[in-house]
Amino acid sequence: MRALMAFILFTGGLTTLSHSALADFQVTAAQNPFTPLFGLKTDFDQVRIDQRVVIRLPSQPAPPAAVGAQRQSLAKIEYKEKKIGKCLWLGRLGGSRPGPDRTLELLTRDGVLIRAYLSEGCLAREFYAGAYMERSYDGKLCVDRDMLHARTGAKCQIDKFRLLIPR
Repeated sequence: MRALMAFILFTGGLTTLSHSALADFQVTAAQNPFTPLFGLKTDFDQVRIDQRVVIRLPSQPAPPAAVGAQRQSLAKIEYKEKKIGKCLWLGRLGGSRPGPDRTLELLTRDGVLIRAYLSEGCLAREFYAGAYMERSYDGKLCVDRDMLHARTGAKCQIDKFRLLIPR
């Protein structure tokens, strides 16, 4: 009984709406008996935007081979490692090259050399053609968060960064 009363009040309220009120709401009466009582005059479109930014670090060649004594001195440069934090700005990075064992040497645009230690099971030699990664939301490359991709198909996380200072 309550449901019948509610239905009668609801339909009575709909019939009291004037045509000008219906025009204000952009609602038209439906002509097809199988469609809802009122249909909206609004078209809906769907837009989907996908964006993917890939940062590429080109391979940096080793220093050019020098003649005689200079060649030996270049080959024997030793570096002292210093802690530098857990994240690097991607905009500062200019290139990469494989380092010893599981390390990748990153060269910044201002000439600073940084060693990135790769996670277990990753080989630095797979990055001989350079590295690339997807740009993160904050524009940084961070330890234990971002993945470095090699052109050979390898994917590696970074365990730690160290600043290389010549001795």
